[in-house]
Amino acid sequence: MNKPFLISLILFFAVQLFFTPLPNAYTQSSENTPEQTATATVNTNQVNDVYTTYKDVFGQFGDNAERLYRQYGVFALEFLKEYKIEGLALLEKYGRELVNLHPLLDYRDIFHLYSNPDNNINNLNIFSPETLSQFYKTFGDEGVHWIAGNPETFFLISEDKDTGVELMNLAHEKGDIVFPLARKHGVAFARLYDKDVLNIVIKFQEDGLLAIKEFGEKAKILFNLFIDDDTFYHVIKTYGHKQTIPIIYLFHDNKDFNSQVYDYLKKTKVSEWVSSWWYGTDTSAPDTQNDASVRRENARRAVNLIFELGNDFLDRFEILDINNVKEESITTITNKLRNFFISDVEKVSRKRIRQEDITFQDKLFAGLDILGFVPIGGGISKGAKFAAKGARFAKTTKGFKGLINLTDDLVKTYGDDVVQFVAKYGDDGIKALKATDGKILKISQQYGDDAVRYVSKYGADAGTAIEKYGNDVLSLARQYGDDVIKYTALYGDDGLRIIQKHGKDVVLLSSVYGDNVIKMAALHGDDVISYVSKYGSSGIKVIEKYGDDVIRLAKRHGDDVIKYVGMYGDDGLKLARKGKAGLFIMRFMPPKAFAKCAKFAKYGLFASIFLIIATHPVAFLSGLIHALAWLFGASPVIIAIILSLVAAFFITRFLRKFKWFFMPFLVCFRILKKFL
Repeated sequence: MNKPFLISLILFFAVQLFFTPLPNAYTQSSENTPEQTATATVNTNQVNDVYTTYKDVFGQFGDNAERLYRQYGVFALEFLKEYKIEGLALLEKYGRELVNLHPLLDYRDIFHLYSNPDNNINNLNIFSPETLSQFYKTFGDEGVHWIAGNPETFFLISEDKDTGVELMNLAHEKGDIVFPLARKHGVAFARLYDKDVLNIVIKFQEDGLLAIKEFGEKAKILFNLFIDDDTFYHVIKTYGHKQTIPIIYLFHDNKDFNSQVYDYLKKTKVSEWVSSWWYGTDTSAPDTQNDASVRRENARRAVNLIFELGNDFLDRFEILDINNVKEESITTITNKLRNFFISDVEKVSRKRIRQEDITFQDKLFAGLDILGFVPIGGGISKGAKFAAKGARFAKTTKGFKGLINLTDDLVKTYGDDVVQFVAKYGDDGIKALKATDGKILKISQQYGDDAVRYVSKYGADAGTAIEKYGNDVLSLARQYGDDVIKYTALYGDDGLRIIQKHGKDVVLLSSVYGDNVIKMAALHGDDVISYVSKYGSSGIKVIEKYGDDVIRLAKRHGDDVIKYVGMYGDDGLKLARKGKAGLFIMRFMPPKAFAKCAKFAKYGLFASIFLIIATHPVAFLSGLIHALAWLFGASPVIIAIILSLVAAFFITRFLRKFKWFFMPFLVCFRILKKFL
């Protein structure tokens, strides 16, 4: 430390001590009541206890810990103590929500709830803390996963615990399409839903849907048996599901129904024709087929009878429900359907009434509308043929919507494999195709579903990063979150190296304070991580502005360098270069204020010395000579001679340097001398 700085420091503290307003301080303290004094003492003791208890937390997180403690109390410190940088990231993003949940859930549950990368936290924050905590206690992570993805599922799941658990299990098995189906058609229909049901609805439209809703698994069995049978299709479309399905299933369910119906058919006007066709007069041998074959054959005969005889056959059955069908009915069952509630279904119905041609697209989108895939009132998509082609591959609502948005251009450009790809990944697949110019087809085959999701989220750069780093970057993304892909795409080898070294800490800090954390760590070393965890965005700005200079000072003199340089900028950096003394000064006052005080003290010192010389020159010189003589152990006479020589030297230099100043006086002196 240089002597001028030390002298200025001493004088500064002397001035501070001299000008301290002691009377004011005393007056104010005397005004406090005993109660106020006691309260202040208690509060101080509490604060001291907190700082003692969480000393390590304050040491690691510094200003961040101070700030979060002021905002959220001891909860923040406890959370930081338990979960370190992960806790810091969550507190910075969702501090208020975490605090509100704390009385209702413990620290572990809160952390688990908000640190799960699969949860859309913005959707979770829609719910009140009481509602969310109760739901979490009841349905666990699985339930939270579904409401985080789509808050509307909350009402379906929470309405009844058993039903909610069943729906979640179904969704896990069949995809998220279960929830819109359950919302629109009931849990029973969602329970039955599979690819077979989808194909049935696409082909039979409202008849297929309503039959499955009303008769369940039994209707599904019949439709699967005869889905490609034109006679069955004609029967269903002509006479409706209400009166045909129960009768056909009656024949299907009772393999011995032949003998029961024979007596009934003999009473009809067409008994001979029917009996010869139905039973076959030339085949009286017992049927040796297995049960499945017999049941199918009986059902087919019922279909044929309805096709040939129509209402003459149907009117002889009384249908109470599918399990209660009686012969010799006097009730005629209508084949007309009611409750058309979706635009495309109504359009198909109107076309049928007007005997207009019903296209395959009409049939397809009537089925899709019924299942809730296509918005109500929407027009016929140009991608209808692709939806039909890829229907068997579509497991989720997302996949089917993607097929609807698929265009001819994409298929022509990238081939027929696009249909299956979009059926699986939906709109994300389309985005990934466009972003990578079709390369995603190969990338997804090599690296799986995650690659598609990352590319759709972060664009072509993500695809390039995955191609370059492969499983190295994907494994890190699975461990530390999707942002790994973004940072690797931005910073390449440096980004990947920093993430590999520091793991989740650097990813979380980057997500909170910006991706410059990774950039700075790559440029200036690992210490950046600790500085950011301690000082947050202020630390990043300081390092970004001053670089290695401030990092070097922080290593030499302590982390406070980052703090004070962040507070005072260039002035703080200048004072920090003075070392520990400079940092000590900045604890009490800004550098500019110190500079003014030091300047005042400096000029005050010179002014005092000059005043002493001007008023008591002999005494000053005598004191100076004796002081120097004592300091150097020499004779005062020798010191006086040396000082005289030094003074003469400086006077001579002064006169030479400023001789122009004296020229007018010399000229005047010579003129006066000549006259005199």
